[in-house]
Amino acid sequence: MFKGSEQFEAAKLKQTRHSVQAADAPRLVCGECGHAITAESERITMGGAHQHTFTNPHRVTYRIACFRDAPGCAYVGAATDEFTWFPGYAWRIALCARCGAHLGWLYQKAGSAAFHGLISGQLRAE
Repeated sequence: MFKGSEQFEAAKLKQTRHSVQAADAPRLVCGECGHAITAESERITMGGAHQHTFTNPHRVTYRIACFRDAPGCAYVGAATDEFTWFPGYAWRIALCARCGAHLGWLYQKAGSAAFHGLISGQLRAE
């Protein structure tokens, strides 16, 4: 978790201001604090699948799901394309905007819509 860090406090100020709409679809919330993160209706397919399993250079394996938008996230760090799991996309760390739990990553590519790769085990359905 990044809770309490200066980067997290700065990220909270930059978070998306709109909220997850309950009418869209069932909401997915932070598994730590219950803050609304995204909705089922935001699910998308990237690289031929909605869910992916990746291992980072530190040998930590993540199962992530892809979402068009996740307004309950805040972001830390500059975008980087180092060790990206989606070729051509740079990534930033995505945190719960309320508690700072690490939820996944925001992926950005010039000329393309950004998307979120969120850690499946960090979210729960409301």
